[in-house]
Amino acid sequence: MEQKNTQINGKRTRNLVITAIMAALIVVLQYLSTIIKVGPVSITLTLIPIVTCAVFLGWKYGTALGLVFGVVVSIFSIIGLDPGGQMIFQANPALAWVLCLLKGAAAGFFPAVVFRFFSSNKRASEVLMALSGAFIFLGGFFAGQLLAGKKLGVNVAVTVIVSLVAAGYLLLIHYALKKENSAFYLASMAAPVANTGLFLIGTLIFFRPTLALWAGGSNIVVYVFTGVIMFNFLIEFTLAILLSPAVATVVRSVRKRNKE
Repeated sequence: MEQKNTQINGKRTRNLVITAIMAALIVVLQYLSTIIKVGPVSITLTLIPIVTCAVFLGWKYGTALGLVFGVVVSIFSIIGLDPGGQMIFQANPALAWVLCLLKGAAAGFFPAVVFRFFSSNKRASEVLMALSGAFIFLGGFFAGQLLAGKKLGVNVAVTVIVSLVAAGYLLLIHYALKKENSAFYLASMAAPVANTGLFLIGTLIFFRPTLALWAGGSNIVVYVFTGVIMFNFLIEFTLAILLSPAVATVVRSVRKRNKE
C-alpha cells in the first residue's frame, strides 16, 4: 500500500511539473504572438502545449492549462499587447474575463475528451477525412472570397499557394491514417475550434457593438467569417494540424518510456 501511494504521489508530482513547464511555455508563446504577425494576423503556437498536455495528462490538466492561457490573454489585453482584446475589455471587463477563461478552458478540455473517445474508436479515420474535406472546402471558399476583384497575377499566385497547402494537407492526412494518428489530429483540431468558436459566439452575443466597430460598417456576419475565421482560425487550425505528428511522437515516446 505504501509503495502504491508513493507511486501515485510521484506521478502527481511529475504531472504538476510538466503542467508548470507547459504553463511557462504558454506565456512565452503568447507573448511572441504579439510580435510575430502576418499583416494584422498573429501567428501563435500557444494551443500546441495545451493540446499536448491534454492528450498526455488528461482533461483536468488540459483545462488547467487552458485557464492559464485565458488569464494570459486577459492580462495582455488589459495592458494593450492585444489591441482587439483590449477593446473587448474596455466594453465590458467582467464579461471579457469570463469569455477569455471559458474559451481557454474549452481549448484544453475538448482535445482531451476528443482524444480519449477517438483513440479507441474505429470510426476515427472516417471522421477525420470528413472534417478534412470540410476544411479544404472552407479554405477554398474563403480564398475565392479573398480573390474576388483582384488582379490576374494575384489570383494565380494565391491559387498556387492554396493548392500547395491543400496538397500538403492531404499528404498529412494520408500519413495520419497510415500511422493511425487520427485521434491526435482530431484532438488538435478540437482546440482551435473550441477556442475560436466560443470567442465568436461570445462576441456575437455580448460584444456586437465592438464587432460592428471592427467591421467598419460592413456586414458583421460576413466580417466574422471572412475576417476572423479566414485568417486567425485557419492559421491556428493549420498550425495545429501540421504539428500533430510531433505531438503524437512526443506523447507515444513518453508513454513508452513510462512502461519500461
